[in-house]
This record gives sequence, structure tokens and C-alpha cells, in this order.
Amino acid sequence: MARSTAARLLTEILGRELFRALRQKGGYSYTAAADYGPRDTDSATVIAFADALPEKQDAMVGAFVDVLAKVRAGRIDEADLKSVRASALAQFDLPELAGARLPAQAMDLLLRHRHLTVAEARAEVEAVTVADLRAAARELWANALVQVPGRALDWAGLTAAPAHSPDLVTGRRYSSLEDSRVALLVADDGISLTGPGRQTTVRYAACSLMHVYPDGARHLVGHDGFNLTVEPTMYGITAAELAPLDAGVPPSSVIRMPPRDPARIPRPGKRKTTAPVRRGWFTALLWILGIPALLVGGVTALSALFVFRTTDGEIPQDQAQVLLAGIIVSAMLLIPWGICVQRRKQGLS
Repeated sequence: MARSTAARLLTEILGRELFRALRQKGGYSYTAAADYGPRDTDSATVIAFADALPEKQDAMVGAFVDVLAKVRAGRIDEADLKSVRASALAQFDLPELAGARLPAQAMDLLLRHRHLTVAEARAEVEAVTVADLRAAARELWANALVQVPGRALDWAGLTAAPAHSPDLVTGRRYSSLEDSRVALLVADDGISLTGPGRQTTVRYAACSLMHVYPDGARHLVGHDGFNLTVEPTMYGITAAELAPLDAGVPPSSVIRMPPRDPARIPRPGKRKTTAPVRRGWFTALLWILGIPALLVGGVTALSALFVFRTTDGEIPQDQAQVLLAGIIVSAMLLIPWGICVQRRKQGLS
């Protein structure tokens, strides 16, 4: 959210609502609270959380979402605002106020955010209205990410966030020295990590951050939040082979890191003797699709060449229909065959 006094007070109200609904009223949670903290110069992060025993998780999730919906709908009482406002104003009466404000002042200095004087901070707290809280609540909901224990929230209007990248790059494959099923794919436009149950891709043009370590390791974070780590020691990859990363990632996204403790640099252990990813049925499918596709395509091409040479460019209708059928059949075989070849190159089958 945007950093604001209204957002901070809203967080206090949200924490109180969660405590009342989930602990005092429902008895689903022992801990239910919300926390507000600066994220950067202009934005802040609000974290609302609750715990529950396994048998109460369904009820807890439902009650949690109900509280979010209540706040989102703007059902905020003036009495709640007065209560959190009084609590916020009471902080200005603490002894050694300057010392108590010092951590926040240091944070603002580091984040290049204007630090309010005591008078300015007090005035902002007093100026917050219920309308300000409702606007902040709408912003909170619009940017919310909800993490729940193993259940969907479609009924609440929330769609599941993707757990994997939608695609993989086509590039050189570097298998893990520990597990042949895990591999890095390095291409000119991006890098992918693939393995059992995982598929992560970061395109260089959409890379928000790349940590570069002197030992050659790279840690990339994409605009979509997906991230992957390249440990040369685990994949037998050289600095020259990582050149596409250094050339493709925008310089503004690169951060040079200090040397790591050698003990923290991972080393490959005993290689897992796992069966190769290549499956027999998939290899058979490649042959079943590929041979007819090449035969039909070749015969169609030769027939077309023969017809064009013997008819002076005017193809009889019956021959044209035969050629068209051959082209359609070839395409029906070649397209899935090409997709299968691509998956085999990426090590997916």
C-alpha cells in the first residue's frame, strides 16, 4: 500500500477486528493480528495473520475472509477510528519520545522518506477520517495476496496465484550434478529451472533483480515474483556460459554482492541414480508422428512439384484437392510432432 497514516490506522483496526472475530467470538485462533511496516520510500506492507488447529482451519479461513470483506466494504465504525486514534496519539506522550522515535527516523532516512515532526505526525493522526480508512481498505484489498492452508478461495472472489512459470526457455541444458531430473536452461532471452514438480522461468527483460556473487552464483527475481538461483558448482556451468545473463539483464537490476563464506557455497553430493527423464512411450510417440509426417509431407511436396511441371501452372481440381489433403494431413502430424520435439529438447519428457 502507499505509505500513509490512514493505512497505519487501518491496520490497527484490521488487527482488532481479526482478534474479535477469530479469537474472542469464534475461538478459532490463538493469535490473530495485523502489522504495518514501511517497504520502501513510498510504499508499505500490511501483513494480517491468524493461526488455527487443523480441525478449525476451514472455519478460521472463512471468518478471516469475512473480516477482510467487512473492511473492504467500508463497514468501519467511527468508534473504532476514535479508539485507534487515541492509541496513536498516546504514543506522543511517552517519556523519552525522541529516543522512542529514533528507529523510525533512521528507517525514513535510509528509505529517503520525509520524517514528520511530532507536530506534523500528530496533525496527520487527528486528520484521518472514516472516508480515508475506507479508501485505504479498497487499496488493501486490490493488492492483497492471501495464503491459506491447502484450500481454494474462489468463493471469495480470489483466484489462485500461479505456482509455476507458464513456459520454459529454449536454450542449452545444464543438468544438476546431484539429480539428472533437475536442470537449468540458459537462453539468450531468459533462464529456466526445470525438474519434478517445478518450472521456473525468468526473462532477462523482465528481471527485477539479479544478485551477482564473486564465486559466480546468480540469484534472479522476475517481475512476476518467480525467482531462481544459479549455483555454478551444482550445475558445472562456467562464467563464459553465464554470459547471456550478464548481457541480457538490465544493468539497473544488477547488484554486486560481497564474497560469500566458502562454507555457504553449495557443493554437489552423491549423484542420485534416478532414471533418465526420457520416457519410452514418448520416444515411440515421436517416431509414430514423425515418420508419417515426413513421408506424407515428402510425397505431397514431390507430387506438387510434378503437377506444376506437367500442367503449366493450371492444376486440375481433382489433383488440387489431393494436394490440399496432403498438406492438411502433413500439418496435422507435423505440428504435434514439433511440439513433442520441443518438449524433448527442454527435458520435459
